[in-house]
Amino acid sequence: MKVLTAFTNRLGNRNSNQDRCLVLERPGCALLAVADGMGGHAGGDLAAQATVDSLQRSLVRQHTPIAQPRVFLQEAFESAHLQVIEAGRSRTPPINPRTTCVACVVQGNQAYWAHLGDSRLYLLRNGNLVTRTRDHTPVEELLQSGAISADELRSHPLRNSVSRCLGGVRPLPEISFGAAELRADDTLLLCSDGLWNALPEQKLVAIPGYGNLQHSVDALSNEAELASYPHSDNISVVALRWLTATNPHKPRRAARPSGNAPQAEAKDPLQQAIDDIHRAMLDYAAEMKKS
Repeated sequence: MKVLTAFTNRLGNRNSNQDRCLVLERPGCALLAVADGMGGHAGGDLAAQATVDSLQRSLVRQHTPIAQPRVFLQEAFESAHLQVIEAGRSRTPPINPRTTCVACVVQGNQAYWAHLGDSRLYLLRNGNLVTRTRDHTPVEELLQSGAISADELRSHPLRNSVSRCLGGVRPLPEISFGAAELRADDTLLLCSDGLWNALPEQKLVAIPGYGNLQHSVDALSNEAELASYPHSDNISVVALRWLTATNPHKPRRAARPSGNAPQAEAKDPLQQAIDDIHRAMLDYAAEMKKS
């Protein structure tokens, strides 16, 4: 698997940076993520950091290439959700931090992604938009229904309202998933709303499918900062350019008895135990709160 990756994380005109990025390559597999801590709640930076740390641990403990990427992403988000809640409960006094998240697994010639909130993934090909994630926001619903235009979305008074996220309360909200086959020179662009809210979509789509990827990411982020000055949000961008599947590995498939429905690959026993402990602690805290 041959890819190019690049990322940037900018403070913008804010007092704190609540965005976090992750680019992690393992044999035959890459994991990309952007988490944007929700500033309307305490501990947005804590939530974003706990999320990328948890996602990283999930991949490090995983055999790669991943047999079932969607199952992996589902379980990785579940673990991150618990980690964010636990991180908030460990503070004095306890807080309820929240964060958006978009994450993508790339292996073979396939990309698999999952997201909660309004951090986005774009798949770009030959200067065109192949697909993008759809935000979990009230204004995205208005856009999809035709009630508002894309330009109106960027200035709508509810544009910062998010309906799904990691952290906050249990249970984990419904995650949105997607997948696509990659072609040579395709670019995956993951970003926080500090980027896409500052620039029209055609600017993001126009990122070159060749040349220096880091330069392109930096130039795009610079333009977003200038466009929203002096109110620039934190800006995070992670990009991957697909080059070729040199010596591709076929994902291992979990063994299953003949004639039975497909079984999910067993979750790492240590991570399962940690998650079970966190769930028990959260359930106990909830019961104590009721009494």
